[in-house]
Amino acid sequence: MRLNSTEKKAIKDSILKVDPCAKIYLFGSRVDDNKKGGDIDLLVFSSLNALEAKLLIKTELFKRIEEQKVDIIVSDDHEDPFVKMILEDGVQLI
Repeated sequence: MRLNSTEKKAIKDSILKVDPCAKIYLFGSRVDDNKKGGDIDLLVFSSLNALEAKLLIKTELFKRIEEQKVDIIVSDDHEDPFVKMILEDGVQLI
C-alpha cells in the first residue's frame, strides 16, 4: 500500500469527522507497491447521503492533503457489483 502515515491519518481523520461509523477501503493503483504515482481511490461505506458525505469528506481532505488528487465513492450497498469488485483487491483502512 502506497500511502504515507500523514496521508493515512488525514484520510481517517477526515472521513471519521464526517461519519464516525464509516468503513474505509483504499483501492486502485495505490494498493500496489510496485506501481508509481496515481491518485488516491477510496471507497467509503456510510449510511449518510452519498453526495453530501462525499462533498464533506473532500472538503475535510483538502484541508489536510490539498495537493493530492482523491477520488471517493460513498456507498451503503455491499451488493453493488462495482463495490464487490473494489472489495476483492481493496485494503481496509478502518
